[in-house]
Amino acid sequence: MRLSTYRACIAVTILMMYACGKTRTDNKPNVIIIVADDLGYGGLSCYGDKNVRTPHVDKLAANGLKFTDFHSNAPVCTPTRAALLTGHYQQRSGMEGVIYVRGETRSLGLDTAELTLAEIMQQNGYATGLMGKWHLGYKNEFNPVYHGFDEFHGYLSGNIDYHSHYDNAGIYDWWHNTDSVYEEGYSTDLITDHAENFIEHHAAEPFFLMVMHEAPHVPLQGRKDPPYRFPGKSFSYQGSTENVSATYKEMVEVMDEGVGRIMAALKAYDLEEKTLVLFISDNGAEPIGNNGMLNGAKGSLLEGGHRVPAIAYWKGRISPGESSETLLTMDVLPTVLSLCNAGTPSSVVFDGIDFSSILFDGKGASTRRTVFWRYNKQKAARNGKWKLWIDQADTTLFNLESDLGEIKDVSDDYPDIKRQLGDALIEWERSVGQPEAMKTL
Repeated sequence: MRLSTYRACIAVTILMMYACGKTRTDNKPNVIIIVADDLGYGGLSCYGDKNVRTPHVDKLAANGLKFTDFHSNAPVCTPTRAALLTGHYQQRSGMEGVIYVRGETRSLGLDTAELTLAEIMQQNGYATGLMGKWHLGYKNEFNPVYHGFDEFHGYLSGNIDYHSHYDNAGIYDWWHNTDSVYEEGYSTDLITDHAENFIEHHAAEPFFLMVMHEAPHVPLQGRKDPPYRFPGKSFSYQGSTENVSATYKEMVEVMDEGVGRIMAALKAYDLEEKTLVLFISDNGAEPIGNNGMLNGAKGSLLEGGHRVPAIAYWKGRISPGESSETLLTMDVLPTVLSLCNAGTPSSVVFDGIDFSSILFDGKGASTRRTVFWRYNKQKAARNGKWKLWIDQADTTLFNLESDLGEIKDVSDDYPDIKRQLGDALIEWERSVGQPEAMKTL
């Protein structure tokens, strides 16, 4: 449902409620986190893509803070989402790998004992919603409503047919809370529809909204392409399109259109100055996408697998600019809590850091912090310009300041740095647990 005359009338009513001091307070800004799926570092026009047109995300970047050294916690979906929700390295919740639609991991999920960002926001008086992809457990007990979300519209698996909404195992996968529901439409548009509705229904109170897009994850399907996944039928994981580049371009641009609709909804309800909007990607692109000048792609711990676009926009609060601060997905949680004055138990200590000072005055928050990755027999450690990358038997040291493409191994020139990062990585693994202790790999 798009903005209409009816919605305009609702907006006027809500503004009158503001005037009466209904429920909103100035120290509880709204938060919208928009997550693209498999969108690479070079996949937006504001990040250098010459093929796609993304005017709405570009506008956020031009009027907000654009990050050039932001990283997903993992080069794949499930673990990054676990880190986003918990503020911890995903290994602490056992979510190191992907939850697959088939096999042993299908029965696994993010334990409800884990404290999530949504739960904290809910406990601090926020209406909470998640629209789109979950990918943190198929079983009912792992549903988003049991992780702090008042409302969930979307799918549980890693990807669905954009039209028929069947997952890669031929199982129907579209939900409203814990109920499987039939809803006709292109999934990117449906996710935006539900995001708009959530904003409309909660405009008079502080809200926390996660817009978890499917695009541009496979299957490659445009708005007018036919559905192709159905139970009992064999089908390609990638989709059936014959024009891969044109379809991929359309998928990104439809998602961008959705960002524009969300921003229009905020404007209609006079919420732009009351709302922080974060746009990020969950990991790097597959080879069909654009990772810019970076080496590696989705699934790799080279930069192309985890350096992603990220933008923070808050009208009147965040000045236009760029930040080269090294940040990770897990840093979003403590930052949001700080900005929203949301209290947490004193015993809770997050791995992520609060980067709110960067948003407002550009001051660094993570200077000299060492950060880590581990996935599928790969490991990496990063401190400043130095990055240690381990891929099974090979151990490589890169100077990202002079070699962002990770071409030249400088291990022989800087053996002490290589050793220090290696030692730090060992200590980190002792802290979070070894691979064999993980639920998913």
